[in-house]
Amino acid sequence: MNNAHYTARSSNDKTGPVAGTTISSDSCPDSCALKYRIAADGTRKPGPCYAKHGPISWHWSKVDSGARGDSYRDTLDNLRKLPRNRLIRHKFAGDDPHDDGAVIESDYLYKVECTGRNPHIDYTHHEPTPHNLAVWKAGRDRGFIQNLSADTVADADIKYDTGFPVTVVLPLDAPKVSYTPAGRKIVCCPAESSSVQCLDCKLCASERPYIIGFRAHGTMKKSLSKSITGA
Repeated sequence: MNNAHYTARSSNDKTGPVAGTTISSDSCPDSCALKYRIAADGTRKPGPCYAKHGPISWHWSKVDSGARGDSYRDTLDNLRKLPRNRLIRHKFAGDDPHDDGAVIESDYLYKVECTGRNPHIDYTHHEPTPHNLAVWKAGRDRGFIQNLSADTVADADIKYDTGFPVTVVLPLDAPKVSYTPAGRKIVCCPAESSSVQCLDCKLCASERPYIIGFRAHGTMKKSLSKSITGA
């Protein structure tokens, strides 16, 4: 059972004062390469996911425990009250509710319904299986923009072939513009090199003919960057 939390006005410097949600970590698929790492003793430890470390992890833990937030659908209902032009950042942490990696269609389309025609930014690490692609297409048919998150540039090529917008994590020293092995253009997030915020940029809230890259960030950014480059 997924818990969730609604933020009416984010204080995050990168996003700006957007509205948004946080979903409990049981929503994250095991297929996400950032979820776990295997320690030297063979045990499974938190991976380099930015939300598993630092201040946001404290908030996320409270959502997980139920100490903060509400049920998934009650949380989404808050989005219905927003002004039409208010940007929504779905899932500051967490992903879509699923059953062993299969996105739950009724919950996903409820999110789409609650979002309405508001501009929105949403990423998912769920795999592009036939079932999930069908669910995302149903959302797209209703005007919803779903970004697929890739962990490597090779993975970005695979996900780009689905026809959905793609984002990818990049090494710390990645240039502003680069290319995937298949020649797809990657443009680094403007907020990483300027004062622009998601509130004004909205590239991730649109369909686009290129991939958006995010340089490794968060308290584990060096570890994440190393895992990407294999250095």
